[in-house]
Amino acid sequence: MNISLTVDNYFEYFLTLLGWIINNNLWDLLTQTGVFALPILFHIIGLTLKVREQGDDEGNKGKLLASWLENAIYMSFLTMILTCMPVFTVSYSTLEFNTERMETCGYTVYKPQDTGLGKLSSELSSKEATLPIWWAFTYTLSKGITHGMVAAIPCKPDLRQIRFDIQHSQIASPVLRQEVTDFVEQCFIPARSKIKRLQYELDEAQARDLDWIGSSIMLNTVGLYDTYRSKLPRTHWPYDAKRDVGLPNTGSGGYPSCKAWWADRAIGLRARLLQQVEPSIWERLKKVSNDAQTYEEAVLRRLVSPQNIQVSSGRVYGGYGGQIADGDNGIHFDSLRKISTYATHSLGGLFAAPTFETIRQALPMLQGIMLLAINLAIPLLMVVSGYNISTAITITIVQFSVFFLTFWWELARWLDTWMYSALYLSDTHSSWNWMGIQNEFDDAVMGTVVNTLFLILPTLWMGMMGWAGVRAGHGVTALLNEGSKTSSNITDKEMNKIKNKIL
Repeated sequence: MNISLTVDNYFEYFLTLLGWIINNNLWDLLTQTGVFALPILFHIIGLTLKVREQGDDEGNKGKLLASWLENAIYMSFLTMILTCMPVFTVSYSTLEFNTERMETCGYTVYKPQDTGLGKLSSELSSKEATLPIWWAFTYTLSKGITHGMVAAIPCKPDLRQIRFDIQHSQIASPVLRQEVTDFVEQCFIPARSKIKRLQYELDEAQARDLDWIGSSIMLNTVGLYDTYRSKLPRTHWPYDAKRDVGLPNTGSGGYPSCKAWWADRAIGLRARLLQQVEPSIWERLKKVSNDAQTYEEAVLRRLVSPQNIQVSSGRVYGGYGGQIADGDNGIHFDSLRKISTYATHSLGGLFAAPTFETIRQALPMLQGIMLLAINLAIPLLMVVSGYNISTAITITIVQFSVFFLTFWWELARWLDTWMYSALYLSDTHSSWNWMGIQNEFDDAVMGTVVNTLFLILPTLWMGMMGWAGVRAGHGVTALLNEGSKTSSNITDKEMNKIKNKIL
């Protein structure tokens, strides 16, 4: 018989099949060597010795031994049939990737069949994966409960993942990186210096706007970007004799004004920088905000920030803060100190973020490995426990606990996104730091909370469910033993009544 199983991540997709194939091979090995029968033999020997220890007042020892053996062997055989003997066949044709959450929340994820996993074979050593009756039931039940709980969580985009992808987007083209450096030196620094010389009165919002090279004040104020121009020919702009009067026509392009150099919709530096960002990031940002101008500016701010340029090309362009170069010896020591200090702190956060992001991305993979270990160890655990039903109950609850980790991580993502929304996506916060993309210094508290959500809560859950599994297993065993004992006593009483009537 075939059974359809669902999985929640790519790692689990092939590890589920691998785990059950190894499980089947291990059970075949235990069967062929006769080891599977040893627990039953030990039951018989143990109960025989226990009956011999009983006194004469216990009644007919033979009947007592028969009753005990009947209960023990029947229960062992039933447990073995339910938990060890393969019945339901599973293959990649019946293994389904769960897309319900993606369809409900509008996520776009490739199905395993559309990736390299589609080429995997359903056989290992010419054997297919088969599940015993009990584990087929518990697998389906556990996944159903988990998916139902996940579906109860409202849909929200993963802001931390979007933020991480934005912060680690880099300018891939070295030519474009050099052009950004040229723009800073030939446009931003002169314009910023002019503002300082003229001592403009600026409020906080205007000061923030002047912190980056795409400043709207510099673009729209007469005498700034419209006055300064590129000092080198730019291939994207043809030479214009009227505009470029007095400048040599080298055949390598023209000399656009800084305003055109940055803002031209087709060939401007801004338009070409936006193309450096992965299209999937723009698609996800559209679901977060309808204000394209705000999130495009936030992404560009991050993309051309000094720390990001340093990561992209190995150096920070000097003078970004508007300091004037001190002759041929480079920038002022004060400017160098500020840039170095800021870059050090920023890079510290930049390299700390991938550490947590790596852990977060690896958690579903670890979940798949845990399920693999549980599935392949089931036959050995059942044999060693003597087909004890309490062991099966404990394994069932532990297996369910591992499945249910998917819910905890989805809940953690939702709460993490909610906290980011509360902190950064409200009207009380400046758009310059939209979604906290520019901020590397207030992540300590958020990091602690998120680490608790993703790591400590699941660990606490596994501990509680492990304890509950052991208690439940012992409880079921005690209940069955009490039922067997009661049934045996009732049988003895009925037999005595029959004997008395005959006599």
